[in-house]
Amino acid sequence: MYIGIILTILTGLFFLIGIYALKNIKNRESTSLFTIALAFIVMAGLLIFDLLPEILETKKLYLLIPIIVGFLTLIILDKLIPHHHHEHSDKHCDKHDHDLHLNHIGTVTILALAIHNMIEGLTLYSLTLNSVKSGLLMMIGISLHNIPLGFQIGNSLKNKKYNKFLIFLLCISSFLGALIIILFGSLNHTIISILLALTFGMLLYILIFELFNEIKGALKKRETIYGIILGIVILIITFMI
Repeated sequence: MYIGIILTILTGLFFLIGIYALKNIKNRESTSLFTIALAFIVMAGLLIFDLLPEILETKKLYLLIPIIVGFLTLIILDKLIPHHHHEHSDKHCDKHDHDLHLNHIGTVTILALAIHNMIEGLTLYSLTLNSVKSGLLMMIGISLHNIPLGFQIGNSLKNKKYNKFLIFLLCISSFLGALIIILFGSLNHTIISILLALTFGMLLYILIFELFNEIKGALKKRETIYGIILGIVILIITFMI
């Protein structure tokens, strides 16, 4: 139980690396690319070698439903996160309005990610109860993905008290998901299987439409190659444990 709690807390703390630590790194684009490539390999390994075999082992066709629900849930949450850019002319742009716009984007992003991470925390904790190795792989993949997201948030938010509260909420959102399981007690095998399928659908969406979408145009860059190589090494070490 304690390992699951620790893993959910760690995933949230990785947002702080992106929000604060990456500001002091000169080549932030390369760092983000490296972490995304690494997360892509780790999550792909989790899906193919851990979650998929466990789902297939149940031989329950109804698990296709939570897979689809998990996939569609992230599509809906993704729609809540604005992807447009605030285009303006330097001569006519009001800096105050521009800062408010960026702050709005950061706020909406945090709220959407908090909901997303609460669900991930719930499934991560449940997955860890079933298999510590699978939980560790999922934690690594989520955490590495949270670093560039934190960097995006850090660039949008201004230093205000309520923004610090939002960042705190984001960092504990995964733990809040685990807390739901803790408060309502252990889950039976059927519910765990459903959560595994839900996790599979969610991670499949992240793998294809977020992680791969970020690296597909930079597959030949050395940062991507290094991230892929390190991801493979992590998978090999993890499966040897």
